[in-house]
Amino acid sequence: MWTQCRRGIRVKHYVLHPKAASEPTWSEAWWWLGIPIATAVAIFAIYIVSPEFYRARMLPEGYGILELSHFFIPLAGFFICLSLFSTIPVKSWPLLRMAIVVFAISCFYIAGEEHSWGQWFFYWDTPELWGRINRQNETNLHNTFVLFNQLPQNILRMAIVIGGIILPLSSRARRFVARYPIIVALTPPAAIVPVAVTAIVFSGIVTIQKSGLVDEILARPSEAAETFYYMFILFYLIMLRRRLRHQQADVVVPRS
Repeated sequence: MWTQCRRGIRVKHYVLHPKAASEPTWSEAWWWLGIPIATAVAIFAIYIVSPEFYRARMLPEGYGILELSHFFIPLAGFFICLSLFSTIPVKSWPLLRMAIVVFAISCFYIAGEEHSWGQWFFYWDTPELWGRINRQNETNLHNTFVLFNQLPQNILRMAIVIGGIILPLSSRARRFVARYPIIVALTPPAAIVPVAVTAIVFSGIVTIQKSGLVDEILARPSEAAETFYYMFILFYLIMLRRRLRHQQADVVVPRS
């Protein structure tokens, strides 16, 4: 289908169909399956063997291993998003381009917020007025109002469940969204499921511990859960980048 554009150019609507050659295979399971499992095992092993080390090295704001991952993982995702703007599908499909813009802004926002926009690197003082608003006396937004914290996390968890588990595994769900090419294009392959399941498992641990139904399974499990949330985003963008770079299309044709 063609639409009329400026300067007498007609642009063909791009419909992206995932190609098997671009999707992760079992020969690459070391990263899409191995990394989430190994990370989860390492987190629990460190905490069980040495809870003191876990609290001293994994959790501290700004320099803990988990906290640093909350900055560098989404930052890597941001740069992947920037690289996607050079691909033919993104250049030729406005809806896809809009989605990548949202992904890029989200990754940049997460990376900035997690390290208080540089405060944990450069240790500046929080302005007094802002400190009254921010419950942790930091120069970020997510510790001010629920709109900037719980709402984005809830949206991300929903995206992980729907986009990372239901759509890749359910043929019925895929048939339901097949009428929407943009959703088909953005639905990740089944290789995303391991990191998605791991993220939801750690999210469940957060909920269980907060309920008080069990003793402490993990110190501040929300920090580990966030690591897997952001790992999901990074893996998703890696898979999407591979898919887009394998696509070919006739995008722009001179007006006849």
